[in-house]
Amino acid sequence: MKSFLAFAIAAFILASCQLKSSQSDVKKEDNVIQTASGLQYYYIKKGDGPKVVPGSRVGTYLSLKVKDSVVWNTNELPDSLFTFVADSTRLIKGFTEVSLLLREGDEIVAILPDSLAYGAKGAGDVIPPHATLIYDVFKVVKVEAPYKKTDKASEAL
Repeated sequence: MKSFLAFAIAAFILASCQLKSSQSDVKKEDNVIQTASGLQYYYIKKGDGPKVVPGSRVGTYLSLKVKDSVVWNTNELPDSLFTFVADSTRLIKGFTEVSLLLREGDEIVAILPDSLAYGAKGAGDVIPPHATLIYDVFKVVKVEAPYKKTDKASEAL
């Protein structure tokens, strides 16, 4: 729960940066991918591990920036892996969308427009309305297959 709270706070802070300042950095990359939703990302490194699918337990190192300031970083401490279940409703739409595009070993930079983050409402005093989120480091280091529930009654038959 503490990891999620730290992530949520960092995401709130990160979203206050403006897309305008980040677009100049992204446009320098020739391999920028933009989805129909407006999510932009590019690969720093492509992995070859398992693909993230709904229900996967995923371990990532993240660095979130507001303008030019890093506001949350799990990338530097070896015990600070951020783990989550892919396609969980507790995560913002843009984080879910980008994570479902990745696989173990991928390292990307991602820019989430406000429509995929906290929108016109923002989030408290930390994220202003219409803020953009920037993940300047998004490393997928572990992808575990979704947990499959077994039906004890059917196993007995």
